Amino acid sequence: MKMRKVMKAGVLMGVLILLPTVCLSDTKEVYKWVDEKGTVHFSEDESNVPEKYRDQTEKRSVPAEAEGPDHKVKVRKQDGKAAKDRLAAKEEKINKNRIEGDVVEFVKTILSLWKEGKYNELYDHGDQKSRRAISREDFERRMKKKRTGLAFSWETLRDIQVEVESATLAYATLRIGLKPKGGGETKFRTETYRLPFEKGMWKINLRKILQTKM
Repeated sequence: MKMRKVMKAGVLMGVLILLPTVCLSDTKEVYKWVDEKGTVHFSEDESNVPEKYRDQTEKRSVPAEAEGPDHKVKVRKQDGKAAKDRLAAKEEKINKNRIEGDVVEFVKTILSLWKEGKYNELYDHGDQKSRRAISREDFERRMKKKRTGLAFSWETLRDIQVEVESATLAYATLRIGLKPKGGGETKFRTETYRLPFEKGMWKINLRKILQTKM
């Protein structure tokens, strides 16, 4: 009985001694880096990593059984997709910021033409749907008959918020100052304008401008 216990203890000790060696032999160190094009690279030799990427190199321990070409291709595809997704998200954010800036400038142009009474030029910035519904002459006539106009420059636009729906559609919510053309107190209203992108330019609904009042 004692002999069996001694033999079992000896076998257990041997397993414990060999276990770290087995675990170490089942893994291998690889080096990962991403170049300026977003391509992911792997190498088992650190000296193969270009010098300019060494400070961003990631060291990984991978199972020895996973070192086959199929596994490497799979890992590379996953990492490459993640890099592309991050790049796409960054580009989308940049494009959204650019669109918001373009819309703000467009709105300022509309308000400037409106305030200065340049209704003929303002009509050219109307979207196709509203220009089909109202002629240039009718638009000018109705704008001139309006009893309400925009306030002075420092009161015209108090706030603007842009919501980008897509690359061809945005909404601008404005807090604008309106004043009777015959003189009187300035009142502020919040209006939301739909702005489609047509033929390379942002456009506005002319009927919405005609409906804006104090």
